[in-house]
Amino acid sequence: MQRFDEFSSDIIRDILTVDTKSHKPTHASAFLVWYSKPTSDIKKVIELGSGTGIVAFALAKLYNLSVDGIELQKELVELANQGLILNNLLEKIKFYNIDVREVKKHFERETYDMVVSNLPFHIGKESPDEIRKVSRNANFELINRFVEATAYLLRNKGTFVFVSSPKILIYLLECLSKQKLITQKMAFFLGSYNKPAKLVAIRGKKNGGYDLVVESIIERKLESGISN
Repeated sequence: MQRFDEFSSDIIRDILTVDTKSHKPTHASAFLVWYSKPTSDIKKVIELGSGTGIVAFALAKLYNLSVDGIELQKELVELANQGLILNNLLEKIKFYNIDVREVKKHFERETYDMVVSNLPFHIGKESPDEIRKVSRNANFELINRFVEATAYLLRNKGTFVFVSSPKILIYLLECLSKQKLITQKMAFFLGSYNKPAKLVAIRGKKNGGYDLVVESIIERKLESGISN
């Protein structure tokens, strides 16, 4: 089944972050927060690739969740920790400066109700800016490691939510299926009705059922000031 819906990037408008010139909140960040609205059984969340913290801050503030964040780049973790103070969330969030490939060394298996990630989905040409390159560029091996980390961290019947590019959707779905992470909802974000989707959000459960809802999402234009 297919339906059209609206979201606004203003969902993260009031969240405070300390950013760099090359790493700022994006539509993908807002889309991930919006699509991650928790069900009542979700209390504890981990974000893979948490950057300067915008998604973690929003999940804690908007949905009253306890959130951990994993981020490879030390500089971004330091900025995220500054953002914790600005948003008064020291009791709700903790950031870890580790590689997603090493979660088994730092976390126990199946300890989270939800895993979320704005995947580094640009494959091919790399940005000359080092922070932007690490945050946004990937390869298929790295995408697979994000999926494996999700399967390890997520409890049985727990929820995962990813935002990615439609360009790698087929590969991503294959990786998820191999780990018994079953996609149950999929939303394509349209910049306008007459252009291809820019982003796709995927939501599902570990060992979940196989019913699938496909949605098309158009942005409701407000005064977000969020970059693309």
